[in-house]
Amino acid sequence: MNRIIVEKYGGSSVGSVDRMKAIAANVVTRHSLGYKMVIVVSAMGDTTDDLISLMNQIAVSPRHREMSMLLSTGEMVSSALLSMAIQALGKSATSLTGPQGGIHADSVHTEAKISSIDTRRILELLERDEIIVMAGYQGKVGDDITVLGRGGSDASAVALAAALGADQCNIYTDVNGVYSADPRVVPDASLLDCISYEEMIELAGSGARVMMGRAVEIARKYNLDVLVKSSFDESSGTLITREDALEKVVITGVAANTDVAKISIYGLHRNAHAILRCVAGLNVNIRLLTVNEMPNHETNLSIIVHPDEVMPIRQKLDELKRSEQIKSYAINTDVAKVSIVGSGIATHSGVAFDMFDCLAEAGIDVFMTSTSEIKISAIIPKHAANDAVRALHTTFKLNTIKRKLAEA
Repeated sequence: MNRIIVEKYGGSSVGSVDRMKAIAANVVTRHSLGYKMVIVVSAMGDTTDDLISLMNQIAVSPRHREMSMLLSTGEMVSSALLSMAIQALGKSATSLTGPQGGIHADSVHTEAKISSIDTRRILELLERDEIIVMAGYQGKVGDDITVLGRGGSDASAVALAAALGADQCNIYTDVNGVYSADPRVVPDASLLDCISYEEMIELAGSGARVMMGRAVEIARKYNLDVLVKSSFDESSGTLITREDALEKVVITGVAANTDVAKISIYGLHRNAHAILRCVAGLNVNIRLLTVNEMPNHETNLSIIVHPDEVMPIRQKLDELKRSEQIKSYAINTDVAKVSIVGSGIATHSGVAFDMFDCLAEAGIDVFMTSTSEIKISAIIPKHAANDAVRALHTTFKLNTIKRKLAEA
């Protein structure tokens, strides 16, 4: 079989009829060069947000199964339209939903994870020289359709590329690649030629929205290089690859995430593990936590979660307070998480000091901190998020970073 290319086009890339026609022309050109093409598409433009708005006008808390049914429709529209655009250029194309393309997922509706892919139908169609246009963001659970969460089309594309043994996996978006910071916040941010899986996962989890973190985790698991580039121009983009294939740098990028909330729990009368077990039972994702032992032998606990997870946690904490297992709690949604990421953090002393010294010089309060081998994060006031990104980008001279592939 000829070489397989898997390409994913995001919402803005397929946001209009003209964009659809331009993508179709590019796909047909590569197919004419002898490649087998598998295209994964997101919903057009703001379609998913529009569907969520309609849903909120109908029901406050709809069943997640129905949410999946609704939210999956946007990608189906894109896949059908792009297939028609390719057919109009004289090539044979077949549109598929995620389930029709063999993508199976777990049973967590609206935030499902891919569990397996049956590639037989896709391979049969490729053997007949069909161009495949698949709806991203979806999978099959039992007899139902489910969706993979925001950015799930990235996961669809990377998982398909791994399952098919594709030669290339290209993620097309509305930016030129991965930058050292959000160029809308830092105009002189550097476009990175390459970045490691680990660094990209940390940047995605820290607020960089170029690519879904779970998709990068799949790429790392299967040692699959992924190229992120613009669908609007001919920039070279950013290659996401193995750390050992890259030159070492101290700091690769800085990002801020404003979709966080800080919950402080005071006067725990049970150990912190018992309280965390109660919270974990709510199926929430704790992004960061600190535990403080007080002189009076009481324990205070602070956690960082997504704002959407505050309400169920609040209800659980009210129960714990009524049963006198905690004294009180406070919720602060006016916070952000700012992070610096780089493979050299663990081996370069003074990086943490430089970060917190920079924030102090900028007059930015730090409420909580966390560190790992390749990331240092701080919880700060939400209004200071962009100022913090700009200050850290300047302090670590990220406008001059030139990340390259290591020489063999």
